[in-house]
Amino acid sequence: MAQKLRVREGQRYAQRLSMQQRTAVWKVGSILSSTLAIPHARLINVQDPLQTKTISCTTLANHVYYELVSESATGLG
Repeated sequence: MAQKLRVREGQRYAQRLSMQQRTAVWKVGSILSSTLAIPHARLINVQDPLQTKTISCTTLANHVYYELVSESATGLG
């Protein structure tokens, strides 16, 4: 069984368009888990920090939709 990925601040993800293509790289800026049933991540576009979006951690950790490209802002994996 595959190990479940834990979404953490500082990780970087790219949305998958297909198995060969990725979109912009997004950094996890914060995890929102107050009254939401499912924790969500606030993502910041690495190339354009003014562009942000919020997505569920479940979707972000799903390798079908997003690919983890870096464990931290300073690390490469």
